[in-house]
Amino acid sequence: MIAPTAGNALLVAVLVAVWAVGWGLFARRAWQLYRYLRLGRDEDRTQRPARRIRDELVVYLGQQKLFKRPYLVRGLAHAFIFWGFAVITIGTVDLFLSGVFGFRVPGTGTALFVWTVDLFAILVIASIALALVRRLFFPPPRMHVALDGYLILGGIAFLMVTLLLFETTGLVAGVAAPGFADPPLARLLHDLWPLGDAASAAVYGAAWWGHLVGVAAFAAYLPQSKHLHIFTTLPNVFFRSQRPRGALDLIDGIEERETLGAGSVRDLSWKQLLDGYTCTECGRCSDQCPALATGKPLDPQRIVLDVRDQLLRQGGRLVLDGSDRGTPPARWSATKVEELWSCTTCGGCVEACPVTIEHIDKIVDMRRWLAMMEGDVPPEAQRALTNIERAGNPWGQPRDARAEWAAGLGVPTSAERPDAEWLYFVGCAASYDRRNQRVARSVVEVLRASGVSFAILGNEETCNGDPARRIGNEYLWQTQARANIETFARYGVRKVIASCPHCFNTIANEYPQLGGSYEVVHTAQLVQRLVTEGRLHFAPGAGASAGAKERVAYHDPCYLGRHNGIYDEPRGVMDVVPGVDRVEVRPHHRERGFCCGAGGGRMWMEEKVGQRVNHRRMDQILAADAATPVTKVASACPFCLIMLDEAAGAKGVQERIKPIDLMELVAARLPEKETATP
Repeated sequence: MIAPTAGNALLVAVLVAVWAVGWGLFARRAWQLYRYLRLGRDEDRTQRPARRIRDELVVYLGQQKLFKRPYLVRGLAHAFIFWGFAVITIGTVDLFLSGVFGFRVPGTGTALFVWTVDLFAILVIASIALALVRRLFFPPPRMHVALDGYLILGGIAFLMVTLLLFETTGLVAGVAAPGFADPPLARLLHDLWPLGDAASAAVYGAAWWGHLVGVAAFAAYLPQSKHLHIFTTLPNVFFRSQRPRGALDLIDGIEERETLGAGSVRDLSWKQLLDGYTCTECGRCSDQCPALATGKPLDPQRIVLDVRDQLLRQGGRLVLDGSDRGTPPARWSATKVEELWSCTTCGGCVEACPVTIEHIDKIVDMRRWLAMMEGDVPPEAQRALTNIERAGNPWGQPRDARAEWAAGLGVPTSAERPDAEWLYFVGCAASYDRRNQRVARSVVEVLRASGVSFAILGNEETCNGDPARRIGNEYLWQTQARANIETFARYGVRKVIASCPHCFNTIANEYPQLGGSYEVVHTAQLVQRLVTEGRLHFAPGAGASAGAKERVAYHDPCYLGRHNGIYDEPRGVMDVVPGVDRVEVRPHHRERGFCCGAGGGRMWMEEKVGQRVNHRRMDQILAADAATPVTKVASACPFCLIMLDEAAGAKGVQERIKPIDLMELVAARLPEKETATP
């Protein structure tokens, strides 16, 4: 394509100057933002390079996380804008190089490329129209609808329109380069174009210049806006955590640290600060937050943006004056502390975020500052921490009563049977909570019916530390974890069964940080394996009454599902249990499951604001019951069971919909007097 600058040194100089200014302003701002980023603490994010490259291809280029309901249509529109922007950028570079130096980017003159550019230009314009209609007439409650968004959408639309204009008018005026493939839209509009050759040539020149000058202006403005994420998403996805989602980062050498947690933006990692640059302000994380949905002050999006705003406000001073730590992020606003303690660490925000922002790590780091540096912890949570420290469980029950649930069952301890293949890590809830003690006994029945060789630690078991770590007392978590790891080592434990997802997650994903690596399975996984291997059988006709099936809803525990991706195994177990017809709590199931409200240490904190999270969850189950009547709601987590029991009682539906653990459902269908010796 012949550029209007060809053969004109003055116009060439003007174009080069415009691009130099635009991209110079971009580079200046980018360097400033990079210096602010380096204020954060160092963190190694280079492990598993092959997986990181895969993430770039699937999550970044493939826009994988956008194609999820209920965001499918607008996610597809956003993907078209992204892909179109990427493809057309290549064409724009070609325009600049051919206009200034007469050099063509290889492949840009082919029919395939030209057709691709036109197709995406049309899709981008249609997607922008959809976005504008949505912003103007159907604005989502969590989305930040501001002038900045309209400017960016308008800028992208301008680039697409000028592209199509100079293509069409260039063809009409006969100024397209010889041998250059005809743009499809230009050929389509050729006979409909109302202007003559001279006017078309003028429009062609104006559109060509408008496109390239618009790109320079876009480059200058972009890093000043929230759409900086167009560039920062690429490194943010590449450097996202490769730890299991349920694992928090370790504070190494905790005894020697002068400060613990995030007392300044300097104490957040550079990646946590990069998250702030990358936030698209789409509100998807907020849409999935159970705390926000029930009227709590927490807004995951606001947590990320507040960190970003604080960095931008204090960054210049911190760069110049290293001694100025600034306001602690946990104290950035009057309500920030209440926001932080509202989090259940359910992972809904992380699951929903299309640009892989890690909200929970920031919240826990700020909690660590409050818990270990300021001692500012909700009284009930502090009581639970004190109980763990003194009694080895958050209930504060005696250590020597930990194995009383097993009285009369003849369950061996590791001391009595050190050669047992599996350790059943019972956990605090099943050891002390009366309702969950029945679950522990059901687990024993299932293991014995399958001939599994197992033992328990008995009174030598202590809390895995999950509540302490998520409340923010990392030191107490490490103390508890090391105590259990030492006990495991004493008995040569290599395989662990856990009926609590919090125990499962902590032992499987976090104990390796302290050197304790084991094969860990949740009871749902183990039961499915035992059924598949033919080691677990059910009584003929068990659970069925005259051929009728009991309809049981399944509730996804956050630390089993979202944090560890275990969705199919519990459902698989329910599907093979005789007399059970599984019902999904739609749409709040699997990845979109709604928290029971007990995670993140919230089990031991009072809900004083808004609706109780577990009550909202029971409302969702009742809504599913209205569509498909159910008699029970099954879960696979002791915390969920406690919370669902309370919600059923509070709403007076405990006789209509009975909360039950998955292991109780399985044990009730076993052959009578099945007592195979483990």
